[in-house]
Amino acid sequence: MAETAFTNTLFVAMPAEAAANGDYLLPTVFHSVQSDESRHISNGYATLLMALSDESNHQLLQRDLRYAWWNNHRVVDAAIGTFIEYGTKDRRKERQSYAEMWRRWIYDDYYRSYLVPLEKYGLVIPHDLIEEAWNQIWNKGYVHEVAQFFATGWLANYWRIDPMTDEDFEWFEYKYPGWYDKYGKWWENYNRLSTPNGHHPIVFEDVDYWYPQRCWTCMVPCLVREDMVYAEVDGVVRTYCHEMCKWTDVTAFRPTYMGRETPNMGQLIGHREWETLYHGWNWADVVSDMGYVRDDGKTMVAQPHLQLGDQKKMWTLDHLRRCPPLQSPNVLFNEMTPEEREAFHARYIRGGPGGRFPVDA
Repeated sequence: MAETAFTNTLFVAMPAEAAANGDYLLPTVFHSVQSDESRHISNGYATLLMALSDESNHQLLQRDLRYAWWNNHRVVDAAIGTFIEYGTKDRRKERQSYAEMWRRWIYDDYYRSYLVPLEKYGLVIPHDLIEEAWNQIWNKGYVHEVAQFFATGWLANYWRIDPMTDEDFEWFEYKYPGWYDKYGKWWENYNRLSTPNGHHPIVFEDVDYWYPQRCWTCMVPCLVREDMVYAEVDGVVRTYCHEMCKWTDVTAFRPTYMGRETPNMGQLIGHREWETLYHGWNWADVVSDMGYVRDDGKTMVAQPHLQLGDQKKMWTLDHLRRCPPLQSPNVLFNEMTPEEREAFHARYIRGGPGGRFPVDA
């Protein structure tokens, strides 16, 4: 699933975008890697056909197709979509958006050309999930929600994300009509708050953004608010970004699946959420512990802008030390009573787009 479908956007679409931005090293390396991916595709297809020849394998293959498709969509579309859409200065109107690339490289070239023909061998294809992935990208703004979250949490990472310009805004509105009404105001606030001037990083400021719950399965936050669900598993209440991620954890990744023993199936256990590991910590200590501090011992590696030559515009640990302590959404959710949790969930799914708080009647 990963190397046949989603490496198309990673190894073909992203190098094209890199070249358009003047980076020729990445396309050179990635095109070499892609030739190796082609070999993997050939090996994988032959192995799949061999497994399909035994009908007793179909049940587990169909399970694998469902969770593998959805997990790749959640993780790869989140990362590569954000890089391609928000990590570029190439705003030519004729340049394809990530949605257009996805429709070409994944929907047409993989789904329609590669997966659908397997139906004649008796394999049930997850048509519903493929259509839902497209629905997430085109109608629910999945990539835009992820990019906004990445920028919201800039202080917990190591990247530099510069504010957008009017040219960026115009391109997004052209490619995704209605984009500005959903996300434009927040990005304007990101620009306004990108350099320290007596305020906190944007995640702590009043910009009408509700920090999201984390999906236990794919680890991408529950950004399409209406789809968030939860379940109690092994004595812990877990949140999920979609029913499919819940199904993966609760049903698919279990020692028994539909009456069949699957004892070697991996399970989603252990320390999975970084917010939970640092719950209650001061933000300066969090960033120091992760090692995201420059050689001067105080300036952060991550910055919400690219004005890196002006020390007065750089965020430091001193700025973070004044911020409220880190609060894990997972810990707080588990500390609620069942009634509080139900009310929280009902309000959460009314939120957005753009992570906005719901307008309660």
